[in-house]
Amino acid sequence: MRILMIMMGIVVFLSGCSTSVDPNPIKGNSTIDWVDFVKLNGDSYTGLYGRVLKNPGDVTDEVVGEVKFKVGDVVTNPNYKTKAGDAAFLEIGTKLYRVNGYKSEELIAAKDENQIGGYRLYAGDDFVKTLQLHYKDMPKDKVERIELYHFDQTTPFNTLLNDDKERFIELLDHGKDTPNYRPQNKDGDPAYYQMVFYTDGPLGYAYSIADDRVNVFFYPWDTRVVDDEVRNWLNP
Repeated sequence: MRILMIMMGIVVFLSGCSTSVDPNPIKGNSTIDWVDFVKLNGDSYTGLYGRVLKNPGDVTDEVVGEVKFKVGDVVTNPNYKTKAGDAAFLEIGTKLYRVNGYKSEELIAAKDENQIGGYRLYAGDDFVKTLQLHYKDMPKDKVERIELYHFDQTTPFNTLLNDDKERFIELLDHGKDTPNYRPQNKDGDPAYYQMVFYTDGPLGYAYSIADDRVNVFFYPWDTRVVDDEVRNWLNP
């Protein structure tokens, strides 16, 4: 009996060691480079920065979920397991809304006055794989208008239609791919702009373009330098 009791004690001790719990699942010694995400109702979403709502009115009043915990700048334990209600950068209490024309697991939106259209979009992990986000995949023959924005501005300073729209796209398409191009910063940082191409679909295509005072360039994949003529629309 004494031997049996000793053996049982050893088993209990070993079991306790194997199920030890991290005393602090949030704090650690790591700096985590979080992707802009949110988890709700068993679904995981990623920030969709390459698309803009053509009609912000498509965002409904139906709340899909609410952020309960912001992990960015708080969680430093690399073993932390994200859970429903977690978000990387959205503030606690931020509501996520359903968007007309999409299932709630496909696309949702959070109010953000710093984003074009007034919303930050989040795409479900499965849905984002179906989106064509690269410039080469954009249906250029269906572009209805192009809006140009100064970086970090939400009101367009120029809208291109008809011949202007066609010529602008032509200049982008016929630029020179220069993968190793480095911005010329001797006269200060480049001026950055946002280009938003609206087609007949509900989501516009958004890309950045920059002018370093020597060349104008953008990133369809690798860096592409475009003709100086494009400045006619960037500096109207």
